[in-house]
Amino acid sequence: MGNFGIATLLPPGIVLFIAIKYKRPIEALLLGAISAYLVIGISTQTNVITLATDSFFKVTTDYDNVWLIMVCGLFGSLIALLNASKGTIAIARVISKICKTKKSVLLAAWGLGIAIFIDDYMNIMTISSCMKKLCDKLKIPRAMLAYVINSTGAPTCVLVPFSTWAVFFAASFYEQPAIKKLGYETAMQTYIHAIPFMFYALFALLFVPMVICGLIPIMGKMKSEYTAGNHAMKQKESEVNLKSGKVIDFILPIGAMIGITVVTGDMFVALIVALLVCVVLYLPRKVVSIGEFCDLWIKGFGDLVPTLAIMLFAFYMKQACADINLPVFVLSCASKYVSTKTFPALAFLLVSALAFITGDNWGVPAICVPIIIPLGAACHANMLLVMGAVVSGGVFCSHACFYSDATVLTATCCEIDNIRHSVTQLPYALLSFVLSFVMYILMGFIL
Repeated sequence: MGNFGIATLLPPGIVLFIAIKYKRPIEALLLGAISAYLVIGISTQTNVITLATDSFFKVTTDYDNVWLIMVCGLFGSLIALLNASKGTIAIARVISKICKTKKSVLLAAWGLGIAIFIDDYMNIMTISSCMKKLCDKLKIPRAMLAYVINSTGAPTCVLVPFSTWAVFFAASFYEQPAIKKLGYETAMQTYIHAIPFMFYALFALLFVPMVICGLIPIMGKMKSEYTAGNHAMKQKESEVNLKSGKVIDFILPIGAMIGITVVTGDMFVALIVALLVCVVLYLPRKVVSIGEFCDLWIKGFGDLVPTLAIMLFAFYMKQACADINLPVFVLSCASKYVSTKTFPALAFLLVSALAFITGDNWGVPAICVPIIIPLGAACHANMLLVMGAVVSGGVFCSHACFYSDATVLTATCCEIDNIRHSVTQLPYALLSFVLSFVMYILMGFIL
């Protein structure tokens, strides 16, 4: 729509201020988006109400946005049914026979996170549903479980070249002539060679067992979670009964969901199949009645409404940032400071900042690629290192931003506030960020 100068930074500034000071993510995102359209409307002498409403309708009718909202809502329905069948309790019982300490339970969650590498949403939802009861029994704070789950979601997905993240980024990069000139035969081959340079994902994933085992201390707000969490769990411990439920009531629906996702690549279809499996599995055995099934389906979807609202307004803010040309403005300002050696570190810093501000861990990197890759090629930076920096920036957003889809989803699945989840894991995310930034500087001079 044009260049709006320094006013381009007003909307993200409003979002961060309101969210941090008042801990009201929906209001922050809404006011941030409206302020963007005020800037655009005043600058272009266009009706602000028309701009804002047209953009909102565009967001609410976008296929990808509707798909994500439906997937999250249906997973809420599935989790409600799994809980009612006591399948989640049965899984917790099985894991408890193997993992009897806090460390072993959290390490098991980390291991499961790596094993379910196909998609970060599936990773988050599956692990949280089967580990919450066991964490409650052992008085492990939900915030710690959320940190472990979120840290093995996107980081694992980008490091394994068979995930949704890998396919998306490989295709985005391979469209650029500078990347094709590297000489690799396919987009995925090129992506695989960039994996060793995805430093943020590597650090985030590696630090989890180090935190669990005490090699990295419990820091910041996570300390108070352990104190408050242990106190709260003393009351709940007697209520956590792991003796009921059958493993098959969890394994078959979740197995069907994972299997269909692998075959079709569509988690929406996979969730529909998983719900149908629940019908066939539960109703004949009278685990739930037909009336209870319908009530649970609606209730589970309804339980996710606060999460879906945050996601919807995050989409709105993302669209507003695109309309006000935030990525282009920031990159054009930063291009004045480009050099061959420091370019990868600058690319990581910019993509991380833009993705964090907008809460968009896929869209912002995709917008930045056509600008960053040619700019990096022009200054003769190492292209594999630059690719790793761009992906790492997206992962940082997914992991650290308080209104990114992964953070909101993790917090909801672990039944804690998304701001609380963000604040408790932020010290570890920042540690990974700083070390990654240093690595990009060092490797920029070495390679």
